[in-house]
Amino acid sequence: MKYLGIDFGTKRTGLAIAPDGRVAVLKETIRSQSQNATIKRVKEIVENDAIECIVVGHPLHLDSSHTEMTEQVERFVEKLRNHVSVPVQLFDERMTSEMAATLLRGVKDAERDQVAAQIVLQNFLDQLPKE
Repeated sequence: MKYLGIDFGTKRTGLAIAPDGRVAVLKETIRSQSQNATIKRVKEIVENDAIECIVVGHPLHLDSSHTEMTEQVERFVEKLRNHVSVPVQLFDERMTSEMAATLLRGVKDAERDQVAAQIVLQNFLDQLPKE
């Protein structure tokens, strides 16, 4: 199964892909403040890369309470679900942006967003039952 991981942001959205369903790799960063433009690009990737499932990082505080981004991400996911024919799942992204920043000190923000998406997707893949 091919997966697309998304670390949604209001200015930049990082993407990662798992073409083999086992290992997440960097895909790209979408620079847009428009959800519609981001959804349009995600839809193109889903179609062009034959994506079968989308995993979106769900921002929560360590105590599971909502962050300032939680509602924005949930609205984005609902909108995205109306534009793609594949399943869209939320997956806990606690600590992924911080982990990406720590791993990539001195690296461009755009690449950090992709790495955050990669970490979310890889964590999701790692918890799937092994076949």
